[in-house]
Amino acid sequence: MAKIIVADENQGRRNLLANTLERAGYDVTRAGTLRQAEGTALATMPEVVLIDGDWASGDAIDSSQRMMADPEFAFKCRIVLLSRTSGQDYMIQAARAGINEVIIKPVDMPKLMGQLEKHCKKQFVPPPADVETSGSGGGSFDVSMVMGGSEWALPMLKGLIGPEKINADFINEILRQLKSEGFELDTGIDPNLMANVLRVALNRLVEESESGQSQPVAGSGSSPVILPGQKGRLISEAPKSMEEILENQAQKIADEVEETMDEILEELPQKVSLLEDNDKIGLDPELVEYIRLTSDMVNELMWDLGKPGNVTDITLMTRIEDAAMFLGDVLTSLPEKAEDEEE
Repeated sequence: MAKIIVADENQGRRNLLANTLERAGYDVTRAGTLRQAEGTALATMPEVVLIDGDWASGDAIDSSQRMMADPEFAFKCRIVLLSRTSGQDYMIQAARAGINEVIIKPVDMPKLMGQLEKHCKKQFVPPPADVETSGSGGGSFDVSMVMGGSEWALPMLKGLIGPEKINADFINEILRQLKSEGFELDTGIDPNLMANVLRVALNRLVEESESGQSQPVAGSGSSPVILPGQKGRLISEAPKSMEEILENQAQKIADEVEETMDEILEELPQKVSLLEDNDKIGLDPELVEYIRLTSDMVNELMWDLGKPGNVTDITLMTRIEDAAMFLGDVLTSLPEKAEDEEE
Protein backbone atom coordinates (compact mmCIF):
# COMPACT_ATOMS: atom_id res chain seq x y z
CA MET A 1 0.00 0.00 0.00
CA ALA A 2 1.50 3.29 -1.13
CA LYS A 3 2.00 5.94 1.56
CA ILE A 4 0.93 9.55 1.00
CA ILE A 5 1.22 12.57 3.29
CA VAL A 6 -1.52 15.19 2.87
CA ALA A 7 -0.24 18.55 4.14
CA ASP A 8 -2.78 21.37 4.41
CA GLU A 9 -3.42 23.84 7.23
CA ASN A 10 -7.15 23.89 6.42
CA GLN A 11 -8.56 21.00 8.46
CA GLY A 12 -11.73 20.54 6.44
CA ARG A 13 -9.93 20.47 3.10
CA ARG A 14 -7.19 18.25 4.53
CA ASN A 15 -9.62 15.66 5.88
CA LEU A 16 -11.73 15.69 2.73
CA LEU A 17 -8.73 14.99 0.51
CA ALA A 18 -7.27 12.42 2.91
CA ASN A 19 -10.57 10.53 3.16
CA THR A 20 -10.83 10.42 -0.63
CA LEU A 21 -7.31 8.96 -0.92
CA GLU A 22 -7.97 6.42 1.84
CA ARG A 23 -11.05 5.18 0.00
CA ALA A 24 -8.82 4.72 -3.05
CA GLY A 25 -6.57 2.40 -1.04
CA TYR A 26 -3.71 4.67 0.00
CA ASP A 27 -2.08 4.77 3.44
CA VAL A 28 -2.61 8.45 4.29
CA THR A 29 -0.99 10.57 6.99
CA ARG A 30 -2.38 14.05 7.72
CA ALA A 31 -0.17 17.06 8.49
CA GLY A 32 -1.50 20.43 9.63
CA THR A 33 1.82 22.32 9.59
CA LEU A 34 4.79 22.41 7.26
CA ARG A 35 7.19 21.36 10.01
CA GLN A 36 4.96 18.39 10.82
CA ALA A 37 4.92 17.44 7.15
CA GLU A 38 8.72 17.67 6.90
CA GLY A 39 9.37 15.64 10.04
CA THR A 40 6.87 12.92 9.12
CA ALA A 41 8.12 12.73 5.55
CA LEU A 42 11.78 12.34 6.52
CA ALA A 43 10.88 9.75 9.15
CA THR A 44 8.53 7.58 7.04
CA MET A 45 9.75 8.17 3.45
CA PRO A 46 6.31 8.09 1.77
CA GLU A 47 5.86 7.61 -1.95
CA VAL A 48 4.27 11.07 -2.29
CA VAL A 49 3.97 14.23 -0.20
CA LEU A 50 0.83 16.03 -1.41
CA ILE A 51 1.15 19.58 -0.16
CA ASP A 52 -1.10 22.60 -0.51
CA GLY A 53 0.57 25.65 -2.02
CA ASP A 54 -1.10 28.35 0.10
CA TRP A 55 0.03 28.66 3.74
CA ALA A 56 -0.37 31.52 6.18
CA SER A 57 2.31 30.06 8.45
CA GLY A 58 5.08 29.31 5.94
CA ASP A 59 6.13 28.69 2.36
CA ALA A 60 5.39 25.36 0.66
CA ILE A 61 8.24 25.70 -1.84
CA ASP A 62 10.80 26.39 0.89
CA SER A 63 9.50 23.40 2.83
CA SER A 64 9.76 21.20 -0.26
CA GLN A 65 13.33 22.33 -0.84
CA ARG A 66 14.26 21.38 2.73
CA MET A 67 12.81 17.90 2.25
CA MET A 68 14.53 17.43 -1.10
CA ALA A 69 17.86 18.38 0.50
CA ASP A 70 17.80 14.95 2.16
CA PRO A 71 19.43 12.53 -0.35
CA GLU A 72 17.37 9.52 0.75
CA PHE A 73 14.10 11.45 0.52
CA ALA A 74 15.01 12.87 -2.90
CA PHE A 75 15.74 9.35 -4.15
CA LYS A 76 12.68 7.61 -2.70
CA CYS A 77 9.91 10.23 -2.56
CA ARG A 78 8.08 12.72 -4.73
CA ILE A 79 6.36 16.01 -3.97
CA VAL A 80 3.13 17.15 -5.64
CA LEU A 81 2.02 20.75 -5.02
CA LEU A 82 -1.58 21.98 -5.29
CA SER A 83 -1.53 25.69 -6.10
CA ARG A 84 -3.63 28.53 -7.46
CA THR A 85 -0.52 30.09 -9.01
CA SER A 86 0.41 29.02 -12.53
CA GLY A 87 2.93 31.66 -13.62
CA GLN A 88 6.17 30.62 -15.31
CA ASP A 89 8.34 32.14 -12.56
CA TYR A 90 6.46 30.16 -9.93
CA MET A 91 6.85 26.93 -11.93
CA ILE A 92 10.59 27.51 -12.30
CA GLN A 93 10.89 28.18 -8.59
CA ALA A 94 9.01 24.94 -7.84
CA ALA A 95 11.18 22.92 -10.24
CA ARG A 96 14.37 24.27 -8.69
CA ALA A 97 13.09 23.29 -5.24
CA GLY A 98 12.74 19.69 -6.44
CA ILE A 99 8.93 19.60 -6.65
CA ASN A 100 7.93 16.88 -9.10
CA GLU A 101 4.60 18.32 -10.23
CA VAL A 102 2.38 21.36 -9.69
CA ILE A 103 -1.37 20.78 -10.14
CA ILE A 104 -3.43 23.94 -10.54
CA LYS A 105 -6.53 24.56 -8.44
CA PRO A 106 -9.44 24.00 -8.63
CA VAL A 107 -8.32 20.37 -8.57
CA ASP A 108 -9.72 17.86 -11.04
CA MET A 109 -9.97 14.80 -8.78
CA PRO A 110 -9.80 12.13 -11.53
CA LYS A 111 -6.66 13.80 -12.90
CA LEU A 112 -5.13 14.08 -9.42
CA MET A 113 -5.77 10.40 -8.70
CA GLY A 114 -4.20 9.42 -12.02
CA GLN A 115 -1.11 11.53 -11.41
CA LEU A 116 -0.68 10.21 -7.86
CA GLU A 117 -0.78 6.66 -9.22
CA LYS A 118 2.03 7.55 -11.65
CA HIS A 119 4.13 9.10 -8.91
CA CYS A 120 3.63 6.14 -6.57
CA LYS A 121 4.79 3.78 -9.33
CA LYS A 122 7.79 6.07 -10.02
CA GLN A 123 6.66 6.63 -13.60
CA PHE A 124 7.93 9.62 -15.56
CA VAL A 125 5.98 12.84 -15.02
CA PRO A 126 7.20 16.08 -16.67
CA PRO A 127 8.58 18.56 -14.10
CA PRO A 128 6.85 21.92 -13.52
CA ALA A 129 9.44 23.64 -15.74
CA ASP A 130 12.61 22.90 -17.68
CA VAL A 131 15.41 24.32 -15.55
CA GLU A 132 18.94 24.61 -16.94
CA THR A 133 21.34 23.80 -14.12
CA SER A 134 23.96 26.07 -15.65
CA GLY A 135 21.86 29.12 -14.93
CA SER A 136 19.86 28.03 -11.95
CA GLY A 137 22.37 28.21 -9.17
CA GLY A 138 20.66 25.15 -7.68
CA GLY A 139 22.04 22.01 -6.15
CA SER A 140 24.01 20.90 -9.21
CA PHE A 141 26.29 22.66 -11.66
CA ASP A 142 27.60 22.35 -15.16
CA VAL A 143 31.31 21.58 -15.20
CA SER A 144 31.67 23.49 -18.44
CA MET A 145 30.97 26.66 -16.47
CA VAL A 146 33.98 25.97 -14.28
CA MET A 147 36.67 25.13 -16.80
CA GLY A 148 35.16 25.17 -20.27
CA GLY A 149 35.83 21.45 -20.58
CA SER A 150 36.51 18.23 -18.67
CA GLU A 151 40.20 18.86 -17.90
CA TRP A 152 39.42 19.61 -14.26
CA ALA A 153 38.47 15.95 -13.73
CA LEU A 154 41.87 14.49 -14.64
CA PRO A 155 43.63 15.17 -11.31
CA MET A 156 40.74 13.61 -9.39
CA LEU A 157 40.57 10.67 -11.81
CA LYS A 158 44.20 9.90 -11.03
CA GLY A 159 43.26 9.41 -7.41
CA LEU A 160 40.61 6.84 -8.36
CA ILE A 161 42.80 4.51 -10.41
CA GLY A 162 45.48 3.72 -7.84
CA PRO A 163 46.08 0.27 -6.30
CA GLU A 164 44.05 1.18 -3.21
CA LYS A 165 40.94 1.49 -5.42
CA ILE A 166 41.54 -0.97 -8.27
CA ASN A 167 42.62 -4.22 -6.66
CA ALA A 168 41.64 -7.90 -6.48
CA ASP A 169 38.60 -7.15 -4.31
CA PHE A 170 37.38 -4.63 -6.87
CA ILE A 171 37.76 -7.16 -9.72
CA ASN A 172 36.05 -9.91 -7.72
CA GLU A 173 33.08 -7.64 -7.05
CA ILE A 174 32.76 -6.91 -10.76
CA LEU A 175 32.96 -10.62 -11.58
CA ARG A 176 30.19 -11.36 -9.06
CA GLN A 177 27.97 -8.72 -10.63
CA LEU A 178 28.59 -10.10 -14.12
CA LYS A 179 27.72 -13.64 -12.98
CA SER A 180 24.52 -12.42 -11.33
CA GLU A 181 23.52 -10.86 -14.65
CA GLY A 182 23.98 -14.16 -16.48
CA PHE A 183 27.41 -13.72 -18.08
CA GLU A 184 29.53 -16.87 -18.50
CA LEU A 185 33.08 -16.21 -17.25
CA ASP A 186 36.30 -18.16 -17.31
CA THR A 187 36.90 -19.57 -13.84
CA GLY A 188 40.65 -19.25 -14.30
CA ILE A 189 40.70 -15.44 -14.26
CA ASP A 190 43.40 -14.03 -11.97
CA PRO A 191 41.89 -11.00 -10.13
CA ASN A 192 45.34 -9.55 -9.32
CA LEU A 193 46.40 -9.71 -12.98
CA MET A 194 43.13 -8.18 -14.13
CA ALA A 195 43.48 -5.35 -11.58
CA ASN A 196 47.00 -4.55 -12.82
CA VAL A 197 45.88 -4.59 -16.47
CA LEU A 198 42.90 -2.33 -15.76
CA ARG A 199 44.97 0.09 -13.68
CA VAL A 200 47.70 0.38 -16.34
CA ALA A 201 45.11 0.85 -19.10
CA LEU A 202 43.29 3.64 -17.25
CA ASN A 203 46.56 5.38 -16.37
CA ARG A 204 47.52 5.24 -20.02
CA LEU A 205 44.24 6.87 -21.04
CA VAL A 206 44.68 9.64 -18.48
CA GLU A 207 48.23 10.35 -19.64
CA GLU A 208 47.11 10.48 -23.28
CA SER A 209 44.28 12.85 -22.34
CA GLU A 210 46.67 15.18 -20.54
CA SER A 211 49.18 15.22 -23.38
CA GLY A 212 46.47 15.68 -26.01
CA GLN A 213 44.76 18.57 -24.20
CA SER A 214 47.89 20.64 -23.55
CA GLN A 215 50.11 22.65 -25.81
CA PRO A 216 53.46 24.38 -25.24
CA VAL A 217 53.70 28.11 -24.79
CA ALA A 218 56.09 29.69 -27.28
CA GLY A 219 59.22 31.29 -25.83
CA SER A 220 59.13 29.45 -22.52
CA GLY A 221 61.96 27.18 -21.49
CA SER A 222 59.89 25.25 -18.98
CA SER A 223 57.09 24.83 -21.56
CA PRO A 224 54.08 25.33 -19.31
CA VAL A 225 50.81 24.07 -20.78
CA ILE A 226 47.61 26.00 -21.33
CA LEU A 227 44.14 24.49 -21.26
CA PRO A 228 42.27 24.69 -24.59
CA GLY A 229 39.74 27.51 -24.69
CA GLN A 230 41.25 29.13 -21.58
CA LYS A 231 43.61 31.87 -22.74
CA GLY A 232 46.38 32.41 -20.24
CA ARG A 233 45.05 29.68 -17.94
CA LEU A 234 47.88 27.30 -16.97
CA ILE A 235 47.03 23.69 -16.28
CA SER A 236 48.84 24.05 -12.95
CA GLU A 237 46.16 26.61 -12.07
CA ALA A 238 43.31 24.19 -12.72
CA PRO A 239 41.23 23.12 -9.71
CA LYS A 240 42.73 20.03 -8.09
CA SER A 241 39.79 19.11 -5.88
CA MET A 242 36.01 19.23 -5.77
CA GLU A 243 36.27 21.88 -3.04
CA GLU A 244 38.11 24.23 -5.41
CA ILE A 245 35.59 23.55 -8.17
CA LEU A 246 32.69 24.38 -5.85
CA GLU A 247 34.45 27.54 -4.66
CA ASN A 248 34.88 28.67 -8.27
CA GLN A 249 31.22 27.93 -8.96
CA ALA A 250 30.11 29.82 -5.83
CA GLN A 251 32.21 32.83 -6.83
CA LYS A 252 30.67 32.82 -10.31
CA ILE A 253 27.16 32.73 -8.83
CA ALA A 254 28.04 35.55 -6.42
CA ASP A 255 29.32 37.67 -9.33
CA GLU A 256 26.11 37.04 -11.28
CA VAL A 257 23.95 37.97 -8.28
CA GLU A 258 25.96 41.17 -7.71
CA GLU A 259 25.65 42.14 -11.38
CA THR A 260 21.89 41.50 -11.35
CA MET A 261 21.41 43.50 -8.13
CA ASP A 262 23.34 46.41 -9.61
CA GLU A 263 20.96 46.41 -12.59
CA ILE A 264 17.92 46.32 -10.31
CA LEU A 265 19.19 49.14 -8.08
CA GLU A 266 19.94 51.29 -11.10
CA GLU A 267 16.35 51.04 -12.38
CA LEU A 268 14.25 54.15 -11.82
CA PRO A 269 10.69 53.78 -10.50
CA GLN A 270 7.87 54.49 -12.92
CA LYS A 271 6.19 57.85 -12.61
CA VAL A 272 2.74 57.79 -11.03
CA SER A 273 0.09 60.40 -11.77
CA LEU A 274 -3.23 60.89 -9.98
CA LEU A 275 -6.50 61.39 -11.83
CA GLU A 276 -8.00 64.83 -11.86
CA ASP A 277 -11.28 65.23 -10.02
CA ASN A 278 -13.19 65.72 -13.26
CA ASP A 279 -11.85 62.37 -14.56
CA LYS A 280 -13.15 60.40 -11.59
CA ILE A 281 -16.47 58.52 -11.63
CA GLY A 282 -18.73 59.01 -8.62
CA LEU A 283 -20.64 56.18 -6.97
CA ASP A 284 -23.97 56.36 -5.21
CA PRO A 285 -23.34 55.66 -1.48
CA GLU A 286 -26.49 53.54 -1.40
CA LEU A 287 -25.09 51.37 -4.23
CA VAL A 288 -21.84 50.88 -2.30
CA GLU A 289 -23.79 49.88 0.80
CA TYR A 290 -25.91 47.45 -1.26
CA ILE A 291 -22.73 45.83 -2.66
CA ARG A 292 -21.35 45.59 0.87
CA LEU A 293 -24.45 43.88 2.29
CA THR A 294 -24.72 41.47 -0.65
CA SER A 295 -21.04 40.53 -0.53
CA ASP A 296 -21.16 40.05 3.24
CA MET A 297 -24.19 37.76 3.01
CA VAL A 298 -22.76 35.65 0.19
CA ASN A 299 -19.38 35.51 1.96
CA GLU A 300 -20.99 34.06 5.10
CA LEU A 301 -22.90 31.58 2.94
CA MET A 302 -19.68 30.40 1.24
CA TRP A 303 -17.92 29.85 4.58
CA ASP A 304 -20.95 27.94 5.93
CA LEU A 305 -20.94 25.70 2.85
CA GLY A 306 -17.19 25.16 3.26
CA LYS A 307 -17.49 23.71 6.77
CA PRO A 308 -16.38 20.05 7.09
CA GLY A 309 -19.09 17.60 6.07
CA ASN A 310 -21.29 20.05 4.16
CA VAL A 311 -19.72 19.37 0.75
CA THR A 312 -18.17 16.06 -0.31
CA ASP A 313 -16.92 17.06 -3.77
CA ILE A 314 -13.37 18.39 -3.29
CA THR A 315 -13.48 20.33 -6.58
CA LEU A 316 -16.64 22.15 -5.48
CA MET A 317 -15.11 22.62 -2.03
CA THR A 318 -12.11 24.40 -3.55
CA ARG A 319 -14.34 26.65 -5.67
CA ILE A 320 -16.38 27.60 -2.60
CA GLU A 321 -13.23 28.52 -0.68
CA ASP A 322 -11.98 30.58 -3.64
CA ALA A 323 -15.30 32.44 -3.84
CA ALA A 324 -15.21 33.14 -0.10
CA MET A 325 -11.70 34.56 -0.36
CA PHE A 326 -12.62 36.75 -3.36
CA LEU A 327 -15.66 38.11 -1.54
CA GLY A 328 -13.49 38.81 1.48
CA ASP A 329 -11.17 40.85 -0.73
CA VAL A 330 -14.16 42.79 -2.09
CA LEU A 331 -15.35 43.61 1.42
CA THR A 332 -11.86 44.72 2.44
CA SER A 333 -11.52 47.02 -0.58
CA LEU A 334 -14.86 48.79 -0.04
CA PRO A 335 -14.64 52.16 1.74
CA GLU A 336 -15.51 52.24 5.41
CA LYS A 337 -19.04 53.33 6.23
CA ALA A 338 -19.16 56.84 7.63
CA GLU A 339 -20.07 57.17 11.33
CA ASP A 340 -22.88 59.63 10.64
CA GLU A 341 -24.42 57.15 8.17
CA GLU A 342 -24.33 54.40 10.79
CA GLU A 343 -26.22 56.61 13.24
